[in-house]
Formats: sequence, C-alpha cells, structure tokens
Amino acid sequence: MWKRLVLALCCFFVLSSVPALADGLAVPEKKGTRARSLIGSPVNANLAGGGTLPKGAGVTMLNASFADRTRGKRGGGPDSFGQVYLLKTRYGLSNSFELGVVLPYINNRRSGHPSGPDHIEGLGDMTVQITWAPLNRHQQDPLSLSFGAGLLLPTGIYGKNHLPGNGVFGGRLVGAVSWWPTNDIRMDAEVIWTGPFERGNQRVKRGQQWQWNAFARYLFDNVDIGIESAITHAESGDKSFDWGETRNLRNGYTEWLVGPSMNVALDSLGVWGGLGVFFPLVQDVKGPSKVEDVRFEFKLGKVW
Repeated sequence: MWKRLVLALCCFFVLSSVPALADGLAVPEKKGTRARSLIGSPVNANLAGGGTLPKGAGVTMLNASFADRTRGKRGGGPDSFGQVYLLKTRYGLSNSFELGVVLPYINNRRSGHPSGPDHIEGLGDMTVQITWAPLNRHQQDPLSLSFGAGLLLPTGIYGKNHLPGNGVFGGRLVGAVSWWPTNDIRMDAEVIWTGPFERGNQRVKRGQQWQWNAFARYLFDNVDIGIESAITHAESGDKSFDWGETRNLRNGYTEWLVGPSMNVALDSLGVWGGLGVFFPLVQDVKGPSKVEDVRFEFKLGKVW
C-alpha cells in the first residue's frame, strides 16, 4: 500500500509540472510581483538601452550628474565642478516605434581661470528622437533590438557665460540591443553618434562624439543592482575669429567610466530612483585639462 501511495504522489508532482495536458488542463501562470516601475533602467546619464516602450506607455526621467575635476592632465587647468541635468521623456507610439525628447541643462563653475567667465551654465540643444525596434521583449521576442535617429534643436542659449558651440542644429544616431538571459537579468549594449551641423555660440563648432555603452543588471521585486560602462570619444572643436583664423580648441577627449548602480521602485506611485558611482579607467585628453576621480549620478523616473 505505501508503495502505491508513493507512486501516486510521484505521478501527481510530475503531472502538475506539465504546462498543458492533452485534455486541455493548464497550469495557471504565476503572477509577477515585480514593481511595474522597475524596468531595469540604467542610472548613468549617457545610457538608455535597447528596445522601445509598448504602445501608449510613457516614462519621464530626470538624470543628474556631478563631478569635481581637480586632477591635472597635460599641464592641467582651472579646477571645476560640473553639474549636468537631463530631462528625458519617452512615449510608445506603437509597439515598435517610440518618440523620445531630451532637454539638457549644464552648470559648470571654474576657479582660477585666466580668461573667460568662471561660471558657464544654460540649456543645451534639445534632442527629438524616433526609435524603431524590429525586435522587442514585450512582444515575446528573444531580445530587444532598436535603431534611433534624432535631431538636435537649437535651444541652447547664446552669450559669454553659456555653453560654447550650442544653439545649432545637429544629428544623433543610435543602435542598441537588450538581452534577458532570465526574467531577472538584463544585459544591454549601444553605440551612439552625435554631431553638430554648423557653428554655434561663441563661433565654436563642437566636435563629433561617439559612445559605446553597456550595462548588466539583476532585478529583484522592488530593487535592482547593476554594473555600468560608458566609453566616450569626442573630437576637438574649433573656433573662428573676426580676422578669418580658425583655431583648434584641443578639447577632445576619450574616457571610460565604470561603476555600480542601484534602482529602488515604489510601485504604488509608479516611480523609481537610482544612484550610481562611476570611476575612470581611461582619461585621455588632447589639451591641458582637469579630470575627476569619481562621478556621482542620480536618476528619478515616473511611469505613466
């Protein structure tokens, strides 16, 4: 009798693990407990990730980046404290197309600068971008693959204490992929090109910029943790003068920042917040400059 009981129990556990039986019996799908506002979003201001939002879904995010630059490279320069704020909004036009808008604001303070203002701040050039995803995880594809094209609008302010080179049209191209090995792990990589079309504030034409970004995250129910990498290569800009001379500003650089990050979500409010600390592995500058030893990044987001 006990052998029959053991055999019956074994049969019960085996059959209960089968998703569907020949007579149509199905095992109910386990309901997820992860916060809907926790989407595995990166914290670094340079990163976005692959794929698009579902149709009718939207998110608004505020990125903040802080860096105290006091270590000299190639002879150094004035110390500075930099603040970058990016207000980002994304909206799913369809399950494969997404509209994105990014409005930047930069506030830099320099000390002991021999010429020019010690305080440079103001709005940057707004980006309006359309992203297309032939593959999307929310459409049950094995990964998310997306391509984006953006236009930089001349919203930057002109003046001596505002950002050189801003206030002009420009372009942006993005290719990104996102892979979920499991429901709890997300891995992304993206390539980005950005460049101005003309000369802007203070008769400066910014150099073109390339980025290679990647991150990996593990998602719990209301918290995620990750490691993020951001490689940026920017060419030097140049400035034109009244007497017809054009001078290379030698402000190009290549940097590689890597560090840990974490997001915490409040599902009842549909919001999340993130914190990241990033350390430079590569810092190559074309001219005298001050660089940071650490960069702190923050993000606040709202799902709607």
